[in-house]
Amino acid sequence: MPYRAMALVIAVFLTTSGYCQVPVVMGQKYVMHSSVLKEDRSYQVSLPASYHWALDRRYPVLYVLDGETHFAHAAASAGFLAGQGEMPEVIVVAITSAVRIRDFTQTDWSSHWHGGGGANNFRRFLSTELLPRIDKNLRTNGFRILSGHSASGQFVLYTLTSEPSLFNAYIAISPSLDWDDGLPQRSLDESLGRTDSLRSFLYFAWSDDAGPALEADQRVVRTLETRSPRGLRWVAKGFPDETHVSIPLLAHIDALRNVFAGYRFHDDLLEKGFAFVEEHFRTVSTTVGYSISVPEAVINNFGYQALEKGNIQEALGYFKRNITQNPNSANAQDGLADAYEKAGMWGEAIASSQKAVALAKRFSDRNLGYFREHAKKIKEKARTNAGK
Repeated sequence: MPYRAMALVIAVFLTTSGYCQVPVVMGQKYVMHSSVLKEDRSYQVSLPASYHWALDRRYPVLYVLDGETHFAHAAASAGFLAGQGEMPEVIVVAITSAVRIRDFTQTDWSSHWHGGGGANNFRRFLSTELLPRIDKNLRTNGFRILSGHSASGQFVLYTLTSEPSLFNAYIAISPSLDWDDGLPQRSLDESLGRTDSLRSFLYFAWSDDAGPALEADQRVVRTLETRSPRGLRWVAKGFPDETHVSIPLLAHIDALRNVFAGYRFHDDLLEKGFAFVEEHFRTVSTTVGYSISVPEAVINNFGYQALEKGNIQEALGYFKRNITQNPNSANAQDGLADAYEKAGMWGEAIASSQKAVALAKRFSDRNLGYFREHAKKIKEKARTNAGK
């Protein structure tokens, strides 16, 4: 499938004498022709930090509407939260808007706006063209999240009510509820009312609304309270200190945490044992709707906790398990090297530390310098101990 791509450079460190330019690239921009929309459409992709080395891993996809506005903060927030153990890593696909009123509204509200009513067409573009393209070209796992704000938030609600199985989770931030005299809320009320079971998640947020706008928000909340079918998880939250234009940043972070509710595993829980953590992530998998393995960082923490307690064989077991689950992880190999060092198994420690360096070089790991230095220190300690 032909496509055009270019690097999306978010920032560049300025140069002075003696320094070189280092671009900070957040993702790639692609352009595709849509037969459904009869026009070229662009989208941006940000891949998870592990994507280039975890070659057998598949990822959820977060689709962000109004990508020209929301790509940078959505990708940064998702990456940061995943890096801190708040959620799994996700691929972020941000779709650049063209004619927003046309694409995001399901009717032509000619008494107020002209040119609306193309939401069904835009949804067909997503379902028959963009989503299959992403699934074909990237390692996706079938779990999809759709996020939108304002007019695109209205489209999020429309998609939930018209083709709910297209995405697994929906994030509607300050959606335009006034369209066509309250059509988004009426459609939600009717759709949920005729649905017995719906395995999905909806996050609905509003800002410093007042008067009719706040009343419309509250009507959506009442619909969710009284009409939600079996299996629908939902969260509705107001951000009264945020304006309509500032709310996406904070609401998006909160929404992602709620999509993956319970994912965070605090270090204080390590004392409960590994069987507990396995059960924890089985529960999260059931809540979210797809299988989520115990993360590498959590297994790593179990290994180092065992090392601190002097349980060397137990620690070796955890680090080896981590390598089985993450065979291309330089960090997992480095942890195993630490355990071998504690056990006085110097040959194995050197081999593992060298594997960590080789993997870091192969996959351009930003911690390559650390792994090299660690491997050097292990070699020096091995020589010292051999001379005793």
